[in-house]
Amino acid sequence: RTIETDVYTALASNSGLGPLLGDGKSLFHADHNNVGAGAAISVAAIDANRVIMASQQDNGGNDFLDLSPAVAVVPIGLGGAMREVNAQEYNDDTSKNQRKPNVVRGLFGDVVDSPRITGTRRYLFADPAIAPVLEVAFLDGMQEPTIEMEQGFTVDGTSYKVSLDYGIAGVGYQGAVTDAGA
Repeated sequence: RTIETDVYTALASNSGLGPLLGDGKSLFHADHNNVGAGAAISVAAIDANRVIMASQQDNGGNDFLDLSPAVAVVPIGLGGAMREVNAQEYNDDTSKNQRKPNVVRGLFGDVVDSPRITGTRRYLFADPAIAPVLEVAFLDGMQEPTIEMEQGFTVDGTSYKVSLDYGIAGVGYQGAVTDAGA
């Protein structure tokens, strides 16, 4: 849970715009073209966020990456709304007399809602194997905690020390979009 908490803390840094990247700008920045217009969760708003991600270009600006969101991360109170938009067959935001198909149905393989995110801001991430955004690195590749034990001499009992050396950083911005919501 400590690593998970630290990842959410990094995501929430800079007023929800994420950690600073090597270019000195936050992960989510207008210059990175990965910030949505600030609309509430709806088929149209999620589709607009999808278009932002799909329009990302490679680092040289030579070609479109054509990325697609695979994971949505939202505050706990918006998880139901995001799952509903992801699952519903029709766009129920339109008139019931003329049912339009939901163009973002099944877009997300996973919807993650967490009480560690507050407000209405949502984050959409591409498949991390294709476009990594945040990375957790472990010292010497040790992903398991080190546990040290010491038997008491002056006091009956045993003392334990648990340590895990890791760091969290933003490694790219093309695979993510944020929207402040409404």
